[in-house]
Amino acid sequence: MIPALGRIKRAVREAIAVCGGIDGAAATVSRGRSVVGDWNNLNHAAMPPLDCVLALDEVSVAAGSKPAVLMALARELGHVAIQLPSVDGATMNLGEALISAMAEFGDIAAAIQVAQRDGKVCEDDCAEIRRQIHEAQVSLALLDALYAMKAGAA
Repeated sequence: MIPALGRIKRAVREAIAVCGGIDGAAATVSRGRSVVGDWNNLNHAAMPPLDCVLALDEVSVAAGSKPAVLMALARELGHVAIQLPSVDGATMNLGEALISAMAEFGDIAAAIQVAQRDGKVCEDDCAEIRRQIHEAQVSLALLDALYAMKAGAA
């Protein structure tokens, strides 16, 4: 198995775990336990078909987790998957959205500064920096959605 498929397989395993393990995932996708077990086995080449991936990731999102397989596929293609924010034009104006996005970038800089104080950027530092980056990406998606709404109204 090529490394990219191994990474995707690990994401499939994560999605299966969120669905309650092999039995829960099998019920979710209406497949047999042994089929889902093969998908869950790192040493087996079987991968779930797209309809099953969608079902597994839908359960993950409904459970409040990330869509692990979608995110792994995006990562392998050099992209990032961001949950689109719910946009209510009455709740935030364009100026507020811009200020919010700018503040998120400040949070990234602050996290990097804290991480570098001792001269060693550890795993926890990287996790915090990445969390701040993801929050900034969400704020930019919101800003984009607000401008999309504005363009649609014009």
